[in-house]
Amino acid sequence: MLNNFVFFIFLLFSFSLQAELIKSVSVVGQKKIEKDAIINKIQSKPNTNLDTDVVKDDIKTLFSMGYFYNIIVEKKSAAGGINLIFKVVEKPTIEKFILNGNEELDEEEITETVELKEFQILDHAKINLTLEKIEKLYEDKGYFLAQVKYKIIPVKKGETVNVQFDIVENDKVKVEKLTFLGNKKLSATKLKSMMFTKEGGFFSFMGSGGSFKQEAFDQDVRNLTAIYFNEGYIQAKISQPEVYITPDKKAIYITIKIDEGQQYTLGSVDFSGDMLFSEEELKEELQLKVGDVFATNKLQKDLKALQAKYGDLGYAYANPIPRSRVNEKERIVDLTYDIDKGNKVYFGKFTVKGNAKTRDKVLRREMVIYEGELYNETKKRESLANLKRLGYFEKVDFVANTPKGKFDVQDIEIQVEERSTGTIQVGAGYASVQGFVLNGQVNQINLFGKGQRLGLTINWSKQEQLFNLNFTEPYLYDTEWEGGIDLYRKKRDLPNYAEKRTGGGVRLGHPLAPYLRAIVGYKLDDTELSPNDDILAPELYPVETTNGITSAVTARLVYDKRNDRFLSTDGLFVDLGVEYAGVGGDRKYTKGFFNLRYFQNLFWDVVWRNNVNYGIIKANRSNEDPPFDQLFLLGGANTLRGYNWFNVGKREFSQTYKDANPDTDGKLAFGGTQQFYYQSEIQFPLIKEAGVLGLAFFDIGYADDKIDLDDLKSDFGFGFRWFSPVGPLRFEWGFPINPDKDIHDDSVKFQFAIGSPF
Repeated sequence: MLNNFVFFIFLLFSFSLQAELIKSVSVVGQKKIEKDAIINKIQSKPNTNLDTDVVKDDIKTLFSMGYFYNIIVEKKSAAGGINLIFKVVEKPTIEKFILNGNEELDEEEITETVELKEFQILDHAKINLTLEKIEKLYEDKGYFLAQVKYKIIPVKKGETVNVQFDIVENDKVKVEKLTFLGNKKLSATKLKSMMFTKEGGFFSFMGSGGSFKQEAFDQDVRNLTAIYFNEGYIQAKISQPEVYITPDKKAIYITIKIDEGQQYTLGSVDFSGDMLFSEEELKEELQLKVGDVFATNKLQKDLKALQAKYGDLGYAYANPIPRSRVNEKERIVDLTYDIDKGNKVYFGKFTVKGNAKTRDKVLRREMVIYEGELYNETKKRESLANLKRLGYFEKVDFVANTPKGKFDVQDIEIQVEERSTGTIQVGAGYASVQGFVLNGQVNQINLFGKGQRLGLTINWSKQEQLFNLNFTEPYLYDTEWEGGIDLYRKKRDLPNYAEKRTGGGVRLGHPLAPYLRAIVGYKLDDTELSPNDDILAPELYPVETTNGITSAVTARLVYDKRNDRFLSTDGLFVDLGVEYAGVGGDRKYTKGFFNLRYFQNLFWDVVWRNNVNYGIIKANRSNEDPPFDQLFLLGGANTLRGYNWFNVGKREFSQTYKDANPDTDGKLAFGGTQQFYYQSEIQFPLIKEAGVLGLAFFDIGYADDKIDLDDLKSDFGFGFRWFSPVGPLRFEWGFPINPDKDIHDDSVKFQFAIGSPF
């Protein structure tokens, strides 16, 4: 259909009833478009009879090219026929794309989202689409009442124009109040916590809190129904929300009326159709049990579980259909799963798409399904999870296809979207303990697309200098063996002594079971401690007894089922190991360690993070003590964030320190042979676009020769994390809960550090 700005004139002079022969076809008036490009689109050809229907189609075809305002068709008499002439008037070119009135959003942010670009042919459809996208961008930023208009400004008549968008931003519209009416069973607090649309608060200016976005709000309304269904209120109804905008157009008040209905439970469960398993076996797969609240989210999980059970036998398209019977009097729902197993299917061809950098074999070696074997749903899901866990990709999807005429074969296209896996970071900052810090890092977790990991870290500050280089090959010589090397040099000044440590090590690992790996290693370390000039307690720190070579072997068991090894939001990680220093060398001790990390995505991007850590060290001989520089102390940004660094743990008396500080008990934090601490965090997006996260945390722990529950120290706090170009920056405020007043400062502690705590 031709729009209001486009028209054409079709002139055929002295057409006779007798067919006329076209002698030539020509085009005039074009300047930007090649004549041949236009001629090739025209179906009317020389030495053919003139057909008015074909000419009309030619005109429509030329208009569809999008380059012309006007087309006139003329015919002129010629010897033996006619000459057909297409006279075209071209659309102008956009010389400049002008934004006017955009104060809150910069020009680059707007132009990146729009369809219209400079030097394009003027297209009113694209102009209108651009206008809509600008309005949508403002809406997403909270400027729900922003107005956008455009005008076309001629520059060179008939050839070039400028397109100017005039923007009236108006103030940000904030959700002032969100009210629920009729919600007696589910609290407003719970309902609000599950919605993207939030009421404006103190920190709203830092993010999207309080912003009203129509698309997100519409989804919220749909989600409210799902929330009630998941709680067994299967007859809940959410009325059309009432949205009131204040006269000054700065605030929105939203009222949502809810008819909750009654809560239903599951009455009975039956099965019908293709029964390949007993009812008892099928019921074992179900989360939704008789007597449970009838939660539709559990029902969906049960359907997937039944599909997987049949899928593991090769029935890729098994379809369990839930048929429900609602008993309103008893408020129960009876279920019957009617199962259609379909036909057995075999895996066909696997192809990889989107991996511009990562080699195919890096993906294929993580898969536990193979071309030509019988379909297995569980292994297929496990393969997908393994690829996501690598951390190389933003997205990973399996797209199943059935080859033509082969209904028992399923081809799989592995579609990936690669993320940046390498970083070079140089930065400077100020840390709570180290003071001024220079930091340089090179990290690549997918070196040359081979899945190899390379890391180089260099830190320098007044109190600490660190060099660390490590390399890991996860599939050594294309086998399941993992190999790695580590080199390091570390110098730091502690309150009582200076430490210099140089060493390296090698690692070798092999899987024992799914997600479980055994790793053995060897390290050689040269330790040199020296007393500081202002040492507080020389009798506690006989540095000459600890210097020398450490020759140690290590053995570890690592269980890793995190959804992403580098940006974990779900899953479990367990590391259990022992280090035996005594294979030659000067320093003799045995150290054991246990670390458990658990991550759970509660909803949306809110993540519950947990870290449990236990360590123990013993001398290899009963009449000796382990090196004092290996003893455990807690406190600081990585353990107990409400206490000063290395200030929580076993204390020892020093007469030297007592003489210099007679008002104290003469004891200093020395360290224990055991440590235990637990960290729990709720992490949530604060400014998602900038990579800023907020968190609330709780820590508890202690270090001593014997861990007593009565000695445990705890804290709570809040903070921010920014995934900046120099790495994850942490800003955290910790409040001690039960400090020893004569030992620990009970004021709030501000902790700054680079890197994630766990």
